[in-house]
Amino acid sequence: MRYASGMTNQSVSTSSALELDRRSQILECTCSVISRDGAEGLRMAAVAREANVSSALLHYYFATREDLIRLAFEYHETRETARGEARVAGIADPLERIRDVLSRELTDDEVVREGWVLWSEMGRTAIFRDDFRASVADRSSRWVGLVANLIGTAQEAGRVPADVDPVSAALRLTSMVDGLGSHVIVGSVSRAEARRTLDIALQEMLHLPDGSAA
Repeated sequence: MRYASGMTNQSVSTSSALELDRRSQILECTCSVISRDGAEGLRMAAVAREANVSSALLHYYFATREDLIRLAFEYHETRETARGEARVAGIADPLERIRDVLSRELTDDEVVREGWVLWSEMGRTAIFRDDFRASVADRSSRWVGLVANLIGTAQEAGRVPADVDPVSAALRLTSMVDGLGSHVIVGSVSRAEARRTLDIALQEMLHLPDGSAA
């Protein structure tokens, strides 16, 4: 079949892939600009320069500055969630999976730092904007749900006691890591101290024997 424009299905598919790649490139660059300058300081022209595209093309894909910021946050979260799931899938011990997912947020990896800045900027903006609040709430729900599922899997394997409430423990652990990460990013707590604190919290909240979480 040919479309009225004369384009084949393959041509349309290729065009769509290029569109998706260009859009992803712009969102990647937006994440970099926000990480460097903050969301409040973000200018569409700065993103266009970073992505090496025209301002007209940028506005073709993203109608407003607010849309661009929100979609960049969602893009980063989706990308890093997929990477995290792939990494965790390669860890055999279900208890170590929990520790890996949580401690990853306290590393000095540049992508993790970028995520913290995006998350902090989105959280601040969401206080005042309903359209941003939904994205932040969804991220928080998925973050807690991920850890709760990992705790449940560890219980099934006999690595975490059955009397632990997975959702309650996940909410407390993710809240603590979110707080520790904020301290780490501004330098008020060292990464080493943050990880030690996490190990103690894992032991206490998951009712583990001494040394099990280390």
